[in-house]
Amino acid sequence: MSKKDFEVNLYRDKYFKTVEMHSHDFYEVYCFIGGSVDYIVEDGLYRLQAGDVLLIPPNYLHQPNVKDGSKSYDRIVLWINPAYVKRLSSPSTDLATCFQKAKEKGAYLVRNSALSEKLVTELIAVIESENSTSFGADLSAENHVINTLTLLGAHYLKNRQAKQAEQSKIISRAIEYISEHLTESITLDDISNALYTNKYYFAHLFKEETGVSPHSYILKKRLLMSKELIEQGLSITDVYVRCGFSDYTHFFRAFKKEFDLTPKQYFHLMKTV
Repeated sequence: MSKKDFEVNLYRDKYFKTVEMHSHDFYEVYCFIGGSVDYIVEDGLYRLQAGDVLLIPPNYLHQPNVKDGSKSYDRIVLWINPAYVKRLSSPSTDLATCFQKAKEKGAYLVRNSALSEKLVTELIAVIESENSTSFGADLSAENHVINTLTLLGAHYLKNRQAKQAEQSKIISRAIEYISEHLTESITLDDISNALYTNKYYFAHLFKEETGVSPHSYILKKRLLMSKELIEQGLSITDVYVRCGFSDYTHFFRAFKKEFDLTPKQYFHLMKTV
């Protein structure tokens, strides 16, 4: 995100290059307009339909998987700084509610055509206001961002059930096993034995459905966990041990590669926030 508070972009891509599973420290509202795409958010795989909306909380792993690159991959994406959302909220209206409820339910997909139409209208209005030099355009853009989060929050509060992920039971159980044993040593044999399945078949299925190998997924989950613990003020030594890394060198290199900062640099950065 290049702007401090929020950013909205409309993308239309043909022959989209697949991006690696990644995370970021801001909220994302993703409106899928068209194409042939599966989308992974944290522990779930969603087979997208035109009009679907995904909510992606900070530090949650996600990745689009374009199934047919000849079709135009169209979407509108809103990125929002959590501090900005907090600033916009009131004592009686927490604009982060939609993300909180999505996390509680473990369901990040909204499939509601009427709501989707309203959200796209709001986000297009944000883009138009951002590109306008008219008096009050900045306030208009901010109001449309507020409207977007208000609509989503009201939807999650009203609807007790949300669209669940669609991955196979084997992958669901594997992800659950990884989450439960993240701080321990986990091998491919450990997972496949726990699932009573062939490890080569499991590794192929996991990569096919999530876009990453089991090893890469475990590493990314551990790095996100380490980032959260550093934010809580834990020492670097405690962090890498708690997160299941065998030694500091491995942790240092993986953290630097993933976040472009060393663990100590990130620790000191968090102390200045």
